[in-house]
Amino acid sequence: MFKFDEQCNPRQISLTGVRAIVILAMLSIKPCTFEELKDFLIQSNIVSREYSIDTIRIDLNTLKYIGCEISKATKRTNNSYILLSNPFQLSVSEEEAQILSKIYKGIYKNLSIDRLLEYDDLFEKISNMISDENIKEYLRGISILKGLDKDLIKELLVDSRKHTRLTISYLAGNTKESKYDITVEKLGFRSDKLYIYCYNHSIGKRTFLNFSRLKKVLVRQLRSDDIDANDTVIEFSLKNYKDYSLEDSEEIVSTSSDTATVRGAYYTDFIALQRMLSFGPDCVILSPEGMKETLVEKLRSMREQYD
Repeated sequence: MFKFDEQCNPRQISLTGVRAIVILAMLSIKPCTFEELKDFLIQSNIVSREYSIDTIRIDLNTLKYIGCEISKATKRTNNSYILLSNPFQLSVSEEEAQILSKIYKGIYKNLSIDRLLEYDDLFEKISNMISDENIKEYLRGISILKGLDKDLIKELLVDSRKHTRLTISYLAGNTKESKYDITVEKLGFRSDKLYIYCYNHSIGKRTFLNFSRLKKVLVRQLRSDDIDANDTVIEFSLKNYKDYSLEDSEEIVSTSSDTATVRGAYYTDFIALQRMLSFGPDCVILSPEGMKETLVEKLRSMREQYD
């Protein structure tokens, strides 16, 4: 680091500039005393042992002139110079950070997991470039992926593309840890929680597992796995359909006055039922018959809780 060739002609360079650059680099790593700075400069063939406290003041003033803020070496700082800020750092105000957060919250639900990972990485890079600790933590808290194992997410994304079969340890209840044999199909968010959409061979059907409850991947098979499972397709009528936002998996088949016939494809029966219930009395299932009966039974069960 900063080691000069002993044959270098010092007249060809500005020694004040070189000293200032090296001191800036050292203070960027950690606070340093005059003796620590001097010893390093001597070892790097930049100064002689006659380097004095008066000369370092010149070098520090050079850094201050270009915009660096450096504390004085006092007993309070353990006789160390501390680099408080420099013009090469990114400056983000609290208002700018809040605007960034507002923009992110307005778009993240429409982003893929790959894109969310890119945004998470961007926020981390920006936070590493600023000195204000409060703004740093604020920026790191914007991402919906905060606190999640990003490396594991990336691994599962690869598994979803290859339809890799996994054996996992999963916290099914509050304390019960279960072993599941699954084939990962995709990752996605529901109510701001990340889920693993998969075919669960242990129970013989599709399901979605809370990512935060995944304890460990025990076995990852090398081969891909073909899945014999289809989406739950429901056709239903929807009154006041213009008041609702349809999902990507839903399409309008026909319209009549304020009512539309909609066909939707859902990952599981449970998700399909939740979607139908979300429309309230505006939704009437047209087909299949089995799903009509399931919904009626669900409504009866809900009513019994109030009888």
